[in-house]
Amino acid sequence: MHEKGGVVALEENVEGFATPKHLVKEDGSQATKGETLPFKVIEFNKDSKRIILSHSRTFEDPAREEKKAAAAAAKKASRAKKEDSPKIENIAASTTLGDIDALAELKAKLEKGEK
Repeated sequence: MHEKGGVVALEENVEGFATPKHLVKEDGSQATKGETLPFKVIEFNKDSKRIILSHSRTFEDPAREEKKAAAAAAKKASRAKKEDSPKIENIAASTTLGDIDALAELKAKLEKGEK
């Protein structure tokens, strides 16, 4: 453990590094030397032989995914509700000038027939 983070021993004599931010456990406490914890690789650079690890992402990422899935399901349900509602058709808005002429002609015929 260093002030900048901790060196994590992985399998096959490989070491990774985790910053203090990524060494926070789910209960909010800081990981200590000698603890065995699951880690997630968040950065891997073969050229500089660098592996950056995170313990906190092992429980933060699934929580984020659950939140996203719940939001997507709510959005889908909202869309389905909108599609199920009846559409209001505005007949006046669909009237064209040709229809007005036809109505005027019909009115004129009716007025002639009444006289």
